[in-house]
Amino acid sequence: MKNYILAECIKYKHTFLNKLLMIAPLVAVVQALILMPLYFTVNAYNWWYVVSLPAMFALISAMMHRKEERKLNYRAIFSLDVNLKKIWIAKILTALVYVSITSLLHMIGVYGIQFLIDKQLIPNYGLMTLLMASALLILSNIWQIPLCLFLAKKLGFVISVGVNAILGTALGILFSTSSLWILCPYSWGIRLMLPIMHILPNGLPAEASDPLISNTSLLLPCALSIILFTLLTVITTNWFSKLEVK
Repeated sequence: MKNYILAECIKYKHTFLNKLLMIAPLVAVVQALILMPLYFTVNAYNWWYVVSLPAMFALISAMMHRKEERKLNYRAIFSLDVNLKKIWIAKILTALVYVSITSLLHMIGVYGIQFLIDKQLIPNYGLMTLLMASALLILSNIWQIPLCLFLAKKLGFVISVGVNAILGTALGILFSTSSLWILCPYSWGIRLMLPIMHILPNGLPAEASDPLISNTSLLLPCALSIILFTLLTVITTNWFSKLEVK
């Protein structure tokens, strides 16, 4: 499996995908710094997980698909004597690595820049808090990777990115403060930022006494996300292994 993952990484070594991993967090950080410096950390994270992260999950998956599609429409893979299941799983794990890298760069940028601002209206967050927030955002949204890879293969670049980005933002905000939030996977990461960073979905600070904080479980959405990720990985892996060159 290690060789399959290394092969995937080599494919995208000199592509825009690698640049995107740095550009996306940079844009999110600079945007928050310019538009609302007094609420820099809050907005840098809120805009990241509400808008940018769903788009990043879809973009990374769609760009991986486009690379294969442009390279003889997957014939370079299907014509080889390789394990198609391992190739698909390697794509999923590679996408996970890329999402983790861009999230880490975002966290480092936010943590460093917040100390360069004279005074925020919200106290600076500690490194461990930001690290936990970023880790939970990845873990609670990990299920999107096999889904987005599947959508990219079935629907193409533009539609797959648009569908996941729109659903991620719209459904995430809509359900994250409702009593049915646990039923909507897109709301899990947004909801978890309430007890971790005390940020409401609209970007406003939440009071410590807010019932949404005390009524939010950290373990349940993470466990459900892992289960859903595993289920989608198994389903899409079996689907991909049965594909043939058209």
